[in-house]
Amino acid sequence: MFGFPLISADKKHTFVLNIFLLIGLVVLQSFEPIKAYLPIEIWNVVITFLAVSVVFNLVRFITITAYRTRNKLPVGQRDNFVLGVDSLTTLAIFIVVTAAAFFIFGIAFQAVVASISLVAVALVLIFRDYISNYLDSFRLMFTADYQIGDYIRVSEFTKGFVTDISFRATKLKTDDGDVLYIPNTKLMTSEVVNYSKTKLKRIAVPFTLPTSSVTDVIAFEASLQQNVQYAFPELVADKKMFLKILNIQDWQTSFSFEVSVDQYNFSIEKQVAKCVYQYVLAEQKNIITPTSVMVQNRDK
Repeated sequence: MFGFPLISADKKHTFVLNIFLLIGLVVLQSFEPIKAYLPIEIWNVVITFLAVSVVFNLVRFITITAYRTRNKLPVGQRDNFVLGVDSLTTLAIFIVVTAAAFFIFGIAFQAVVASISLVAVALVLIFRDYISNYLDSFRLMFTADYQIGDYIRVSEFTKGFVTDISFRATKLKTDDGDVLYIPNTKLMTSEVVNYSKTKLKRIAVPFTLPTSSVTDVIAFEASLQQNVQYAFPELVADKKMFLKILNIQDWQTSFSFEVSVDQYNFSIEKQVAKCVYQYVLAEQKNIITPTSVMVQNRDK
């Protein structure tokens, strides 16, 4: 339809409906009995809104279609640029139609601004957080730092995938399936770790063993690497794992087994840590042999 195969059907249907409404209102406006029901100014405002909406949405269709074609973005999949163009289109339509309404009704815009200046200052002070979130939403929509689908950490315990960016907040979906809404201003002013931007993510699993039980560190490291690699064959390799000795004391030795993964999320980190701890406990208790641990992890 209209040569925009990469635009969703709902948006194109709305676009066509606006065109038919615009044509219908222009035709009806020529009949004197119809105009008697509503003032001519209201007719003009509605027609202006439909005309501006058609023009701006046509520009939006062309822009998004060219962007989707260049970046091979399928229909239905959104990213920051598409969100930004949609939001700018809505804002531009609102500004143009509002200015046109002032002109149609013969209202002096400067006089209105002067008369509500004190009220506007008070409103800005009251709603400054909302205004700040609104402005920061545009920065997020057109930035390359955070993209739709990125896995980020905003605080120590707040991790998840970016699923949407609105004027009020950014929507995150956690590994537990919870949906979090983080204010855009907080996201812009906080320290954020974007795991999707790193090629490798290192997972450190600390543990402590009795010093007397550590007889062969090299063999223990090799066996631990083998178990983790067997449990996650497509995730890690031998060269991406190593055992680090943190502290040696008479009664205990502290270790950290570090694994670098190509695709990271919090669920993978928990699975790797569980695999390491399971093997360490099995080795200490001698209840489960290394081979049986590998099979159990592989089955899971």
